[in-house]
Amino acid sequence: MSSDVNSTSDEEMEDLIIEACAWWFNATQVCMRDNWNEVRNDMKVTGKEWILNILDNHHPRCYESFRLSTDNFNILCDELREKGLVSNGDVIIEEQVAMFLQIVGHATDMRKVGEDFQHSTETVWRCFNKVLHCVLLMQSDYIKLPGLNAPIHPELSEGTIYAPFKDALGAVDGTHILAFPDRDDEFSKERFRNSKHGYSQNVMAAVDFDGNFLAVVAGWEGSAHDNSILRKAVEDGFVVPSGKYYLVDGGYANTSEFLGPYRGKPYQLAEFCAQSQNQNQYECPEDLFNITDMHSSKTLLRRPLAS
Repeated sequence: MSSDVNSTSDEEMEDLIIEACAWWFNATQVCMRDNWNEVRNDMKVTGKEWILNILDNHHPRCYESFRLSTDNFNILCDELREKGLVSNGDVIIEEQVAMFLQIVGHATDMRKVGEDFQHSTETVWRCFNKVLHCVLLMQSDYIKLPGLNAPIHPELSEGTIYAPFKDALGAVDGTHILAFPDRDDEFSKERFRNSKHGYSQNVMAAVDFDGNFLAVVAGWEGSAHDNSILRKAVEDGFVVPSGKYYLVDGGYANTSEFLGPYRGKPYQLAEFCAQSQNQNQYECPEDLFNITDMHSSKTLLRRPLAS
């Protein structure tokens, strides 16, 4: 096998990666066997002391750790307290919220959070569930569907490139989140198997042009079609005011409430760029509509929010 990294072929690189993964797995297994009993919650700084220190005017550290300023962190704690969140023994509310935000904001493993905050995994799990329950009670206060009199967003006002979509309320799309079905339940595994042969949960979300969630529909299997989820959401109360609509991609039906692209024409930016390189122009008005439609629902929604 060549030792020159620059001349390593794809096949040789795959072999190197496999060897490295095997070595790392064996090494970590030995370390776990040798050091597992040595892991104790005996750090000098407790999780309570750490979080209170951060909340003591350490704004950059708070934002980096929890994606919230210290003021917003305290406001969130106060609102959760009003929803019924209480201290869990020696674990104060601020510490429970900090552990919750570490998990949902950084996808941190509960075992790692337990080590950082000096608590058992069971304690972290109990605190996470208590905070999650109170957060769900807050959803009706912050996640609301716009009504008929919803104002036109400034980005869609007359004179802008997105003005033709002035009656759009936002965009609807689906995303797949990793799922772990029961390995012994073949029926469940097939339901959660998605088109890429992995296991996932298909989540639908509606978002306005400020990046705020208007509706979230979770719990569907990875094999469920996006349009089926949307149709069921409409049956369950996802109301679109008359004359308004949401922008959607080609995975949804094109209706008066959900405006999608023209079928058979490029509507992803990469597809259009590939076509424009050959022709250097829009092939037809449908092309122009599709690319502007997708810019409205994707480029606009992904722009940096004002601070």
